[in-house]
Amino acid sequence: MKEEIPLCIKDEKAFEALFREYFLVLHEYAVFYTENSRQAEDIVQDIFLKIWESRKKLIINTSMRAYLFRSVHNSCIQYLRQQSVRQKYKDSYRIKLQESLIMSNLFFENGLTKLFEEEIESLKNNALNLLPEKTRKIFILSRDGHLKNSKIAEILNINEKTVEYHISRALGIIRHQLSDYVL
Repeated sequence: MKEEIPLCIKDEKAFEALFREYFLVLHEYAVFYTENSRQAEDIVQDIFLKIWESRKKLIINTSMRAYLFRSVHNSCIQYLRQQSVRQKYKDSYRIKLQESLIMSNLFFENGLTKLFEEEIESLKNNALNLLPEKTRKIFILSRDGHLKNSKIAEILNINEKTVEYHISRALGIIRHQLSDYVL
């Protein structure tokens, strides 16, 4: 049994009276579902707006009260479904962010980086041990002692070009030994 368009939504004053009569109770009903007063208000206002916009072609098969409550109920359920989907994406992104932070900490701050640094340092030391004594001594004074070539030449009483030769030779051997690890 189809009801004719209710009188309460045919004219503006009657619609306003309907709004005033049901807004608060519908709002509280929506708050029960959404747990968010502002969202509940938006839901109820949207229901009334849709009713007003479709008032000329709207057919209501139940009482106006039942129609309003069912509309709010359905809108709340739809809102909760949307929130659920949003929350799943937020949780997924939060987990990915946490994983990336953990990987960052492992790789860049301590774990893997430290392991790689230790391994490369070990390989460098092995390569240094392969160097002739004089070349190793000059290279260590240059890199670990932070001395200029002129100062090394002065200390060892050799030509500065000889210092350059030994450093270049040491770098070549070390580079070759670390070629699988360093570009």
